[in-house]
Amino acid sequence: MLPRPLVLRLLGIGAGSLALAAIWGLYNVFMPLLLGAFIDSRALRGAIMGLDNVVAIMLIPVIGAWSDRVDGRWGRRLPFLLVGVPITALAFAALPWAAAALWTLLLVDVVFLLAITVYRAPLVALMPDHVTESARPTANGVITLMAAIGGAVALLVIAPTFDRAVWLPFALAAGVALATLIVLVVAAQRHPPHVSTGAIQDDAPLLGALVRDLRSLMQRSQRGALWLLAGLFACFFGFAAVEAQFSVLATETLGVSGGAAGRMLGFASGAFVLAALPAGAVARRLGSLRTMCFGAAVLAVALVVAFVRFDPTVLAVSMAIAGAGWAAVLVPAYPLVVGLGGRDRIGFYTGMYYLFGSGAAIVAPALVGGAMDVFGNPALLLASAFALTLGIALLLASGRHGVERAER
Repeated sequence: MLPRPLVLRLLGIGAGSLALAAIWGLYNVFMPLLLGAFIDSRALRGAIMGLDNVVAIMLIPVIGAWSDRVDGRWGRRLPFLLVGVPITALAFAALPWAAAALWTLLLVDVVFLLAITVYRAPLVALMPDHVTESARPTANGVITLMAAIGGAVALLVIAPTFDRAVWLPFALAAGVALATLIVLVVAAQRHPPHVSTGAIQDDAPLLGALVRDLRSLMQRSQRGALWLLAGLFACFFGFAAVEAQFSVLATETLGVSGGAAGRMLGFASGAFVLAALPAGAVARRLGSLRTMCFGAAVLAVALVVAFVRFDPTVLAVSMAIAGAGWAAVLVPAYPLVVGLGGRDRIGFYTGMYYLFGSGAAIVAPALVGGAMDVFGNPALLLASAFALTLGIALLLASGRHGVERAER
């Protein structure tokens, strides 16, 4: 059990994850619909959604490593949040107003993505900065619970306001982001106990140090880490495809409104809320890899069932089951990855976590969107289930190369 003061601090830090999840949840539901006013092809819409993540895959590892190397009045991570969150909120609120033309929509989208990329890795790195390595799976359950609450509230409560006014859910989520920034700044310690004192003393320039760390991943002794990251890539591929294309599947095939599509996807977030803390406890007892493989299997089976019995009720129930399965994958994943790096490389391995996750989000919407163009929208469900099955095989391979033993 975590001490009560630490839990309260984690809840404050988790407020940032709550806002981030709310914004991403609404973005994944409504951005394809905004693009749909200009673009008919699901593959092209998916490619644009995926290309958005190119910004993340290029910058997040650099920013994560950069945050390891600064140590000023506001510490290592908070400066990135103080810059990134306000710009993110303003750009997100502006997205529906920018949808008068495709070029203005894409321009504001790029600003939004650059701003959110500035603070994503530093925000996630705040948790291991405050918590011992052995307690990180449980602590990450608290953070992930807050994120799940944000996603659930966004999709179940805020998303339906899209049917009343297109701009309203964007404005509400922006307000939540600004409010939670205040909570986060109050809760987070400037110089937390589980981060090495002072900025990393390293003669290598930032990019040179990053290249050195990347080369270390290529060593034979790190093969388990590569299998782990590859397995996470496949699992993120499966879930990112569902997130990015679900509103297309629901509105075009089932004929529901955009708000109703968001609410259906919200069942996954609601189940995630209920499963987040138990997933952390199970991972601590049974091991992260076993828990992640079980969660990916549950998620894959839920998607196959939704494909076989394709109707709104079964799809909604399957999304709820999928949300619980995704919690079992996501909650243990980050602590397992970041534990590979020690205190001085938390930011770097946070960047690697996002590098592979964002890489999946780049290719998944376009590739699965292409399958939807050829085979029909329900192909989304089978393609995602296949990716998750591949992810299970890769995660098991990482265990054979010592990741599970290193965790213990």
